[in-house]
Amino acid sequence: MLVLLGPPFEGRNDQYAELAELSGLVIYDLKTKLRPDSWGVVKALAEAGQAQLLLERLAGAGYRVALVDPAVGHEPDRKIVTLRGLSLDDAGLTLQLHARHMTIPWGAVLVLVQGQVSLGGDSPRARSSSSSLRAINPSAAEMESFRESLSPGQIEAYLALDIHFITVPWVARVDARSFDFAGFPGGSTLQKLEACAVALAERSGARVDHGARTSSVNAFTDHSNRSRVLTPPPSYASPPSRRMGDDVSPRFDVYSRLIAEAERQTRSLARG
Repeated sequence: MLVLLGPPFEGRNDQYAELAELSGLVIYDLKTKLRPDSWGVVKALAEAGQAQLLLERLAGAGYRVALVDPAVGHEPDRKIVTLRGLSLDDAGLTLQLHARHMTIPWGAVLVLVQGQVSLGGDSPRARSSSSSLRAINPSAAEMESFRESLSPGQIEAYLALDIHFITVPWVARVDARSFDFAGFPGGSTLQKLEACAVALAERSGARVDHGARTSSVNAFTDHSNRSRVLTPPPSYASPPSRRMGDDVSPRFDVYSRLIAEAERQTRSLARG
């Protein structure tokens, strides 16, 4: 079980000192795991009772914490459905799916998770524990420059925005390769994606999570029991990779689901 601590968290020295006393970890270790305004793993414990006790200690001290089973990130019921487009109005957001439209009220939006989805297997460097925990935070310009520098036949990753809901387990994904960004301003794909995220956040009041590259939750996205849970499922397939035979890496998918579960458990605290 993962004991997660999330925003609002300022990352002050006194907070790290208090967390060290509550968790039994050293301050340096906590600073590598927990970053301001992002979800991070305080401890991963095999014994559910111990995890619950730690959760209660942290919650009693006023921290926003959740207890999440890593298997949540691989549950087939949490399908990722690729969107063709979006329209926004006072009633809610209308999802443009492959064969139909669906309107969902703003109050049903749980969290928005923005990041980059890798195509094919992860590289050895990406699998190492040190790289999983190292702070890698390129600027928006660097991310866009890297993506656009790749030739059409060598695309290794794509930008994505996952929209999670309170009312349903499946996830609506804005896939930057195929999404119609009409109505969202910006001179590049990244700028349009961020404009989309900002518009959704302003309307719904939901938080936008940008921790997919830096959060310690990433250390638990390559689960040995992931089997062949590929997303999106065949009935909601994304545009195929140009490198035929490659599978979509589930790391961002798993991260997105874990963050959503933590947000779902602590929604009352977040709204408060």
